[in-house]
This record gives sequence, C-alpha cells and structure tokens, in this order.
Amino acid sequence: MLRLREKLKYMFLVGLLAFAGFILGNMNNDTKAELGSDTIDELTVRKLTVLEDIAVMADNGEHRVVISWNELSGQVSCYGPGGMDVAHRAALLVGQLGGIAGVTDRNASGASLTFGLEGGGVTIFPIEGALAGKGGAALGIDKGDGFVSTIDKLGKLRSFKQ
Repeated sequence: MLRLREKLKYMFLVGLLAFAGFILGNMNNDTKAELGSDTIDELTVRKLTVLEDIAVMADNGEHRVVISWNELSGQVSCYGPGGMDVAHRAALLVGQLGGIAGVTDRNASGASLTFGLEGGGVTIFPIEGALAGKGGAALGIDKGDGFVSTIDKLGKLRSFKQ
C-alpha cells in the first residue's frame, strides 16, 4: 500500500510539471510557423547572410534589381519597366580578372567602363533611335599602350594608338 501511494504521488508530480510546461509554453503567441510567403511592410536587419541570389521585384512581378554571384564573379543588375525582358540594363560586374560598369543592351551597345589585368577603357555606342548600333567611340589602354578609336555611322573605324 505504501508503494502505491509513492507511485501515485510521483505520477501526480510529473503530471503537474507537464501541465505547467504546457501552460507556460503557450503563454507567448508571438511566433507562428506557416507555409508560403508573407509580405513584410518594413524590415530592419543589422547583419544578413544570403546564400543564393537576391532579386528585388516590382508589384507586377518584374525584376528590378538582381544581385548574383558564383565562385568567379559577382554582379548587380538594374532593370527598368519590362524587367529582364527588356533589352536595357545597368550593371556592375566584378571578377578575379577585372570588371565592368555600364548601361548596355543585349548587344553590349551603350556606355561602359571596363578594367582588367592588361588595361581597361571607356566605350560609348548609341543604343536607341535612328543611330542604334551605328557609330561610337572608345578610349582605353591595352598592355601599356593608350588608344582612341571612333566608328562612324557607316561603320568605318579610325584609331589612334600611342
């Protein structure tokens, strides 16, 4: 009889502790685990580690800013209306051998600043209107030699190398 009384006291004590843990665990309802995505109106972060690419989207789902990287290089691209489907973008790319900053179309026409191990340069080519793809200019350095080049609207190249 004494042994049964001790067991009942032990079971009552364990049940009381379990009940207290349940009550205390459910007192704070701030955290919810849900599937899917949610819209956060404002977010403040002191430190953020991102393991994959980052895409900033417009309300209509078009890409506006894409930050991507791999083991060789990193890239930040900005897009206007039409997102990635339009021909124009502003981009900053950097890698182990150099980089480029510019506003370009799919054919690399536009304005760019490039640098690399052997030199770099500034190029300007029209990307819109009647002169699209015609004419342009470049100023740069290649393996220690400076150069200036122009292309007229007929495609004729003129170059001066020092």
